[in-house]
Amino acid sequence: MEGKRYARFCMAVEHMAKTLQKYKNEKLAAFGLRSMHLMFMFQLNQTEEGLTGTELALNCSVDKAFISRVTGELIELGYIEYRNKTGTKYKNKLILTDKGRDVMEKINTIIDDTITSVTSEITEEQFDIFYTVLGTVDHNLENLPDERAL
Repeated sequence: MEGKRYARFCMAVEHMAKTLQKYKNEKLAAFGLRSMHLMFMFQLNQTEEGLTGTELALNCSVDKAFISRVTGELIELGYIEYRNKTGTKYKNKLILTDKGRDVMEKINTIIDDTITSVTSEITEEQFDIFYTVLGTVDHNLENLPDERAL
């Protein structure tokens, strides 16, 4: 019984993740972006002060090499910039440019429309239960002893 439950759970989560990734990349292509760019821009859109590369790495659970590559791409696209033009880039905060804020406004509209569309048949109570269960599973997976992990 547990094997069927595991297979159903894994297949559902992986299918949803792949479908979401494909959808995001299709929508983001219009802006020259991919889903990896979105997580950075979303984080930067949450703050006026900006974030350092280290803060972005922590918030997005990625390494510094990934940060360096993706921020470089976003700077090249004109969506983000360093707050101060002088000093080391490691302590300098990254912020959205006006172009980046405009794009995030459009992307947020797409996100809102998408969420409304795919969740129209789900009640707030069902969402509360879903996020509680999802949070519990995520927490338990994070804290799974190495000898029990698959």
